[in-house]
Amino acid sequence: MFKFTNNFNCCKAVHCKNFGVLNSKDYIHKSTKLGYLSIECKLCGSNPPWINNELVANIIKEKLDIHFSAKLNHCPKCSCYFFFDKNTSLHKYGFTSSGRQRKQCAQCGLVFTMANFKKTEKLKSVLSTIVSAQETRKAIKTTGLSPKSYYFYLQQLSLILANFSRLNEEKIIERKHLGLHSEGKVLSLIHKRGVYSLITTEINSGYVLLQSHNLTRTSLHAEDIYQTQNNTIVVDNNAESIEEMLINRYTQNMERKHFEQLLVGELKALAKCKLIYPDKLAYIHFQLLNAFTRKALKYDHFIEHESTLRAGALMASLKEIKKSNAAVYFFLPLSRAKENLNGKKIGWWNDRWYTNEFAAYCPITSIMKDNAAIPLKEANDINLFYSYLDTHINKGVNSFNVLNQLLEIQRVLFNYCELTAQQSRANRIGITDKTYTPESLLDEALQSINA
Repeated sequence: MFKFTNNFNCCKAVHCKNFGVLNSKDYIHKSTKLGYLSIECKLCGSNPPWINNELVANIIKEKLDIHFSAKLNHCPKCSCYFFFDKNTSLHKYGFTSSGRQRKQCAQCGLVFTMANFKKTEKLKSVLSTIVSAQETRKAIKTTGLSPKSYYFYLQQLSLILANFSRLNEEKIIERKHLGLHSEGKVLSLIHKRGVYSLITTEINSGYVLLQSHNLTRTSLHAEDIYQTQNNTIVVDNNAESIEEMLINRYTQNMERKHFEQLLVGELKALAKCKLIYPDKLAYIHFQLLNAFTRKALKYDHFIEHESTLRAGALMASLKEIKKSNAAVYFFLPLSRAKENLNGKKIGWWNDRWYTNEFAAYCPITSIMKDNAAIPLKEANDINLFYSYLDTHINKGVNSFNVLNQLLEIQRVLFNYCELTAQQSRANRIGITDKTYTPESLLDEALQSINA
């Protein structure tokens, strides 16, 4: 099993000798010098906010189960997570009384029954209500199922599509180079409920690899629960120049209690759940993103120009950054570029900014040569996915499990069924040459599992 980072309390200044070093003699632990708990690095003078490592570890485990455990027809003990666990050999071990195949794991000896999904018409009926974004009561009435049966088939549908998607994505993680793009969005539901969500796409295709949100059922201390009505989201303005726009964004970041303290306005949690702060989600999301990056020889990660995301992205790529196998960039899409920023220093940390026809970008982890080529193309797919979710998600959902199931189903449908120039994002990333309707996608997913 892959081991996640278990301590994030270190210097996060990339060009400091203490970058990523734990327990340096230069540190003052839990310093309150700037009015908030931080780890103060006396060598470079930085004060990154103190992180509750236990909180991050507990929610990573919860998110692993949500995003990577839909592994059907593999040993549930040895190979329970996609990408993080190796598949083990299986042997046939007879049949159940109903004729379903049993298998035995060669590694641990566990005997289990192979998945075999039937009643496909009911699955398709539930899928139809999701595609048409029906409210739950109406959806249950439309399908003619009991509420218990409707939620059962919804769970099955999520498992089937997620399994099909992750199996195909295993082809991606073996690539020599991977380009990623990450942004945060607020998904609003009715009655002021909602979540802050981080979304990561593959940058050339727009394929959504991972979306995770700040809702949890994990027990939290009072200080870790997000319950604010304030809003410190950086707002783009109508500045005449790119440089002025960037300066304004830095200024808005520095007006916070500390620059990683992103507040996203009034959000209420779903029933029997709590919300965590967005900066903690950044550490969790980017650790989970190692599912896709850890086998790539090199990767570039373009993150939204938002200080809350910077530390989490750096900590997730720490080993690869030190080996020069990974690079992290700030990224700001531009509708029009009026001037070139060829390495101009902007902001409180003298970040060097560049522009091309698509965006302004800033290398966080390296020093670029002017006009150096980077794998950056127009990246509007996160906005497109967010708009898709906003119109297709059931806004009345008030269940943790149901929200996660709906979000995963919509992620798969967006990747495989939404076409741009007659191609899906799954086509563009190269994991299938077929185009699908939601129903034909379900047919193929069922066929691959039942085979």
